[in-house]
Amino acid sequence: MEQQILLQAKIAFFLGNFNKVLEIWQQNDYDDDYYYFLVSRALIAARELKPKTIRLTKKPSSKLLEITDIVSRFMGPLIEQPKSDTTVDEDRKQIEEVLKKLKDIIPQQNQKMIQIICAYMSVNSCEAQYALQLDMAKDAFQQELLFLQFMIYLRGRRFDLAESTLLDLRRFDDEDILTYLAQIYLNLYNGQPEQAYKSIQETKDRFGDSSKLMNLMITCLIHQNKFEEAFELGQKVKTLIIDNEQFSDRQEIEVCLSNLIILCELLNKQQQKEEYIQVLEQINKSCHFLKRYQEKVKKIEQLS
Repeated sequence: MEQQILLQAKIAFFLGNFNKVLEIWQQNDYDDDYYYFLVSRALIAARELKPKTIRLTKKPSSKLLEITDIVSRFMGPLIEQPKSDTTVDEDRKQIEEVLKKLKDIIPQQNQKMIQIICAYMSVNSCEAQYALQLDMAKDAFQQELLFLQFMIYLRGRRFDLAESTLLDLRRFDDEDILTYLAQIYLNLYNGQPEQAYKSIQETKDRFGDSSKLMNLMITCLIHQNKFEEAFELGQKVKTLIIDNEQFSDRQEIEVCLSNLIILCELLNKQQQKEEYIQVLEQINKSCHFLKRYQEKVKKIEQLS
């Protein structure tokens, strides 16, 4: 029963269904560091987004408060804010400073949290692989660490190492949500949107639908030049997570609106495009996509 609680929370978390993560936590008592690590990240997002669809009535345990405090201090900026433009040396220095602080404040039995926090920092950094080269034991949270390593290799276009890490994920658990997601991302990065779309369907059949999977479907449709179909699905996602205020990972909200802005540009829907830009500005004025889009518009205006 306890492992089932952890499994359900993990699936909900990685599909972006933070509402479900907090529902599971409020309805169950389960003492586990990794479970609390999932819940803490959903709590941080809830604190920032203040969703109307969930009412938090349960008092967190002292251990959950401790983990949430650590995650908020060191991963909060990664959850709540976009990555600022920094150099490789600046990224390395930041990771080393965080590593030193983490070793001072995290109890010995929770040292496993150090590597996963640094790994998340490395995913967002110029020198993506750096944090995984730090001298830290890889004895726990191993599956998520493998997934992070997989994403780091993908972003570095090291497909050979990414495929090798996917094999490690399969050996760890072939039926896990992270293994399914890794296959989707590998197909997308390899320029195989049709195969990625099939992988998404398989994931939906296995774990249920979510805003993350729908956003990934939209990406596949865009890569196949199926813009009208992608736009219709994008409006459906917007209705689900913005108009109906379903509590989801903010990243999925931003991805949804970013996709709709691109599709409006492609389909010449100027009025709707401006509306989506305004909504995205209200949600996150510093959104990385928004910044790049505004720079592009400025350059076009200068040339015209």
